[in-house]
Amino acid sequence: MGLVVVVSVLIVLATKWQYRDRLVTSFLDPQSVEATALLALPVLVEEEGLSTAKFTANYRDVRWLFTRAENRVALSGGLQADFANDQVIIRTDQSDDLKKLVAEMTQADRLEGDYAVVRGVAVDQHNRPVAYLPVDLIGPTPSMNECLTRADGSFSVPVQVKPSDDYSLRFRRSYAETYKTMPFSLGKTKREVVMRVIIPQKG
Repeated sequence: MGLVVVVSVLIVLATKWQYRDRLVTSFLDPQSVEATALLALPVLVEEEGLSTAKFTANYRDVRWLFTRAENRVALSGGLQADFANDQVIIRTDQSDDLKKLVAEMTQADRLEGDYAVVRGVAVDQHNRPVAYLPVDLIGPTPSMNECLTRADGSFSVPVQVKPSDDYSLRFRRSYAETYKTMPFSLGKTKREVVMRVIIPQKG
């Protein structure tokens, strides 16, 4: 019994040493209040006489969602779509077209097949959001230079995943100043990982 305890303690100490330089990472239940509060909702407004929608993808690539919706909705007029990070701003003079597009994108923004998502929020030591920080997924199916944290520090990294227990996120202030989370699993039985990470203050 004593030997088992000693071995267990040594394993814990070795693990702490191995990940001593990793970010403070809190994994959240995807169904929890904190995790669901991070999900973005579409915003529809009128701007300069045009119906305008700001759509932020939660689970899938926003360009894929828009293209899919555009191919499925019969449009009666023209529109303009501007992409940035995981968001698209759509403008049109046809409000019904816009509502149909947004509804189609919302319906398709879900996990299916071998797709997964890593999402969450990045804050500093004072619980302030860390905005516009590049986020990379490191692992068997990497996602590099594709995602940023949003203005409120939240982020979403969609990926067509290869199952593994060796994924992590990397946040970059620069190529010389990077931070990695604790490792986590992704696969068919765990396709959504939600986390809260604390990013050290710059300098």
